[in-house]
Amino acid sequence: MTSISQILTADPRGWPLPQAVRLDELGPLTAPIAVHGGQAQAIHPIENHPGWLAKLYKQPRQHDDARRLDLLLSAPASLPAETRAALYEGTCWPAARIFAPGSPTIGCVIPMAPADFRHELRVGEQRERRFVEIDWLAKPDASVQRRGLAAPGPEGRLRACTQFTALAAVLEELGLVYSDWSYSNAFWNPRSGAVYLIDVDGCQSAKMADIHQPNWADPLTPPGVDADKYTDRYRIALMTARCLTGQRDARALHAASGPWPAQPALGEVLLDMLCAADRDRRPSTGQLHLALKGGPYVRPVPRPTRLPLPELPRPAQPPVQTDTAPGVRVASRRPANPGKKNGLTREQKRQVEAAVVSALLMVLIIIIALNSH
Repeated sequence: MTSISQILTADPRGWPLPQAVRLDELGPLTAPIAVHGGQAQAIHPIENHPGWLAKLYKQPRQHDDARRLDLLLSAPASLPAETRAALYEGTCWPAARIFAPGSPTIGCVIPMAPADFRHELRVGEQRERRFVEIDWLAKPDASVQRRGLAAPGPEGRLRACTQFTALAAVLEELGLVYSDWSYSNAFWNPRSGAVYLIDVDGCQSAKMADIHQPNWADPLTPPGVDADKYTDRYRIALMTARCLTGQRDARALHAASGPWPAQPALGEVLLDMLCAADRDRRPSTGQLHLALKGGPYVRPVPRPTRLPLPELPRPAQPPVQTDTAPGVRVASRRPANPGKKNGLTREQKRQVEAAVVSALLMVLIIIIALNSH
């Protein structure tokens, strides 16, 4: 007979044990599939529960973190059934907190990422089956094709960004901060355009330490200040701009802010999220998701003041063409100083000419003087 406690802790994804489980209750763990990644010491498949993983942290956590993780486990229960199902399908949402004697939190149970996020990638002259990170969308289609994947094209990029922002919007709706939005924390399925978000067990309510990778710093979140929903909004918009355009630098912002005929509000939403001078004037992630679907932009009043877009990278200068053999360096035939001719500047030439005239005048005076005698 099913007990009340089992009903309350039952997971709709099929996790059979309670939301707080001792490590030895999980049964045997097989060889790790990942080690020393982020805050995890190792991630092990659970032999008695196929499709589930034990993510063991590098350091045991204290009671405050146990309460945080317990709240995270139960958070989806407040969502409508359809939204909750989408969250479970698109993220590795934890199913249980793992504890040990004297340590309230040593890890968590998470689902294994679906196999359809693995694809064969061309690595040199070989092919390897790997999880495809969303990183590939931040590159031109030609780069994606060179690795053996189908080019996403504008439609594939839009589909992935729409799914990605749908998941991010749910986190914001739950009042959770993710902070470390970056290429390596989401998988992408090139065939369906689906996105799968990982490392969500680190989410915290309202604010958390500002964790980010290089080139993901929020200019309006100073060092030492916690990340919050406004920090998340900036990085989510940055991820969207880069994946939509296949660019990683300032060109992504300029291209994403341009006209999108089927998404007329998209450019304005992205500009306000990325360039608003006041961080709390950044539009919500839900508003970005709506714009990606072609919906309107209900802009805050007054309109946010924007910071200028960063300068575009300067194009590389073409090399000077010469008729010499390859590998032989020659001096440029163009004068280094445009005012210099035959080794003399214009000023030096005038001085020489004046000296010559003076000398000729002196010779003429001497000749006249001699003739007069």
